Amino acid sequence: MVYFTETARLQHMTEASLLLNVAQSALSRQIGLLENDLGIELFKREGRNIILTEEGKIFYEDALKILEVVDQTREKISESIKADALTLNIHLTKSDMTSKVLHTFQNLLIENNEIDFNIQQSDEQTIEKKLLDHSLDIAISTNKYSDENIKSTLLFDQNYNYIFRESSEINLPVKASLNEFENLSLVTLDAVMDIEKQFKKSKVLNINDVAIIQYLLMHQNYVAILSSNETRMLKYNYPNFVIHSLDHLNIRQPLYISTLKKNEKSFVHEFHKQLSDEFSKMKNHMMG
Repeated sequence: MVYFTETARLQHMTEASLLLNVAQSALSRQIGLLENDLGIELFKREGRNIILTEEGKIFYEDALKILEVVDQTREKISESIKADALTLNIHLTKSDMTSKVLHTFQNLLIENNEIDFNIQQSDEQTIEKKLLDHSLDIAISTNKYSDENIKSTLLFDQNYNYIFRESSEINLPVKASLNEFENLSLVTLDAVMDIEKQFKKSKVLNINDVAIIQYLLMHQNYVAILSSNETRMLKYNYPNFVIHSLDHLNIRQPLYISTLKKNEKSFVHEFHKQLSDEFSKMKNHMMG
């Protein structure tokens, strides 16, 4: 297409071949192939020059428009590639540490102000695929991936409590056994852990609204299985709730940070290391 438009603009085959840095015979052959494809004659000779035929003039106008669109498309693609190279695509499974993760993330953005970010809420089952196809850079999730191309590092364990109304018919002790939860009605707030798997002999209701959970605890004989932040919120709203930890039953959900080992964005690996180091220091501080 460019061969044709430059030849049409200069109306001289030799000058066009010099400008395009191509042999005149090759240029003439390309013009001939184009004419065969279109089924029309594009040029006619006038002395040493060539001029467009009427059909050639029509095609020339259209060709300029096509090349303009091609240039615009190429520019858009280039800008998109550049933008993607500076975008951090992150999945974040909710937890008590979400605010800390976001705080570390914000510090990284301050240090690298050219970086943009995109927080995705992906299904846990699709995260591995998205890491491998580069549509996701970092995942804070419940899975430790076995694929050799993915690096997964344990960040922390999401701990849980059980909470019930003090004046209810339920009177669970401080360190209740699993047997003592049998046949109780349990409720949880979109837990990342499989509560039903942990409490196999109880009926578990999964609710996405803490206000509904509060109502069930206050007016029905329910026991809630919630994270520390969630139980703290309910205790603030209603001081007569009783809260005990489930640590003695080792009921917790590990959360990992995972990245593709060969991710070409250097700041992805920087964020992985920074977050891993911070949580490691926090864990050592708590143990010390």
